[in-house]
Amino acid sequence: MNKILRLIAAVIGFLLLNVQAEEPKEYAFAINSAVTPLLHAAFVNQTIKTVERAVEPAKLKVMYVELPELERLIEDHQADFFISTAATIRRYQDLGARDVLTASSPFSKNPNRSEGSLFIVKADRSDINSVSDLKDKRAAAGRPTAFGMYLAAMGEIAADGYDPKTFFRSTQFYGLNRDQIIKDVLNGKADVGILRACYLEDAVNRKVVTTDQLKFINLKSDPDHICLHSTRLYPNWSFGSNPSVPPAVLSAVAAGLIAQKPVGIGLYWSVASDYTAVDNLLKSLRLGSYQRFSKEWFWQRIVEYRFWILSALAAFVLLLIHSLIVSRTVDIRTRELKESLKRENRSFNEAQKAHRRLMKMQRAAVVGQISSLIAHELNQPLAGIKLYARTLQRAKDSGTLTEDKLGTALTEIRTDADLAAAIVERVRSYAKGTRSERVSSEVSELVNKAVREFKRQSGERVEVWVPQEQPVYIIVNPLEFELVIINLLRNAAQALQELGVLNPKVALTIKREDNKALIAIEDNGHIEKEKIEKLSEPTNSTKADGLGLGLQIVRSIIENHGGKIFFSQAASGGLRVEIRLPAEETTEQ
Repeated sequence: MNKILRLIAAVIGFLLLNVQAEEPKEYAFAINSAVTPLLHAAFVNQTIKTVERAVEPAKLKVMYVELPELERLIEDHQADFFISTAATIRRYQDLGARDVLTASSPFSKNPNRSEGSLFIVKADRSDINSVSDLKDKRAAAGRPTAFGMYLAAMGEIAADGYDPKTFFRSTQFYGLNRDQIIKDVLNGKADVGILRACYLEDAVNRKVVTTDQLKFINLKSDPDHICLHSTRLYPNWSFGSNPSVPPAVLSAVAAGLIAQKPVGIGLYWSVASDYTAVDNLLKSLRLGSYQRFSKEWFWQRIVEYRFWILSALAAFVLLLIHSLIVSRTVDIRTRELKESLKRENRSFNEAQKAHRRLMKMQRAAVVGQISSLIAHELNQPLAGIKLYARTLQRAKDSGTLTEDKLGTALTEIRTDADLAAAIVERVRSYAKGTRSERVSSEVSELVNKAVREFKRQSGERVEVWVPQEQPVYIIVNPLEFELVIINLLRNAAQALQELGVLNPKVALTIKREDNKALIAIEDNGHIEKEKIEKLSEPTNSTKADGLGLGLQIVRSIIENHGGKIFFSQAASGGLRVEIRLPAEETTEQ
């Protein structure tokens, strides 16, 4: 049977080569330098000779290259034929690479299930017994793209639900120095080593290691495969080609390799029928065409939607610029606001200090004016004390002093002394800033008392008219209220005197309007509207004497009692000063 196949292959090769004889060329044959010991050297050499005969009269350039260079040659179509793992060839199938034949060996009866990986750890590592125990361990392997020495193992890790990229804490790659992987495991430099299936058996034969020195993780059994392995099995090493090879030449090569006799340990070329496992592995690891497809798909979408993407990027940039501008503006405004708040706080503090100074000055001014009132009020209790003292003295001198007279006189003296002390204490309390005592008072009584005191103090020849109205009650400090009326009367009298009014008159009216007590003071002089407007301003006064601080103290006392003061022109042309204070709920006392 084999003779018949070889004869058919020779005839086909002869006919096909005659067709191509007019265009002889050189073909490049790249072989992965890691091909041995899995594929016997005799088998590889026989394969080279078979291919040389099949491509005659063209020349065959044979290159043994390491995996990274082989991958570059396949990708760049600089290798016409190549021998490598099935996974390497399948990684470039979207670029035209084709797996033609697969090596079969006595180690595996099924060419679809020949290649895999083996996890090895040191025999005394009781902490490592499964794939999950390998998490975050140090690994040693061949190359990042080596199939049996790395990728098949990563596929097993991915199948268990882990991310191969972050599974190991670190991975040391040794390329073709595969014995170093075993040494690292034995000396503790690596926790786990990754070998391709059947490499351990070769290392044992070469006395690199003994099986009792190692422990094997996640071992799997397969009746068609005699080598230890920890992963599922994949097609064996394969013979592949690029599209640069004419179909006739490729057919001749394939026919020659199939007709090739088994050599070495019984290796021969056959056809693998199932590459599904390899394709699924590459897909799970996103390698080869799956990796390139992702990149190409990404860039295709970029080109397809470039207008929208550029618009979105432009909008994002504009939004970013706007955000930066707004952020900058907010920072500037925040600093300005902070500075403004600082200035306002400073102004407020200065105003508070000025207000406290003003209140002290006002109290001093009030105390000064109260002195004249106090002097008058003290006259009454002091005169009484003097009267009773003289009475006692006369009674003593005449010998008519009795116990009853003495007791009565002393009681009256004590009463007048208490009254004088109370008057003095009121002045002291006010001067110290103690809150004045406020009592319910009838307005007309306070006004009449203030009028009498004004006339006594000033001696002004001004007619003051206070009509009798229905009683109106307010809650005030009587002394402060009297001062307000006295000062307003004094201001009115002085204004009339300065104007030279022949019959100066000041009229006071008292009445209740809703819940307010209204006290109005009018003179028969003349005042301009501009001066009235100035009087209405809180800080202005038309007098430099009288209150010492003009109308400010009057305004302050009224406002402290919850009232307001208004200035307007009277019907007679003079000044009208109107005071409004909260009235008591009832006027019946």
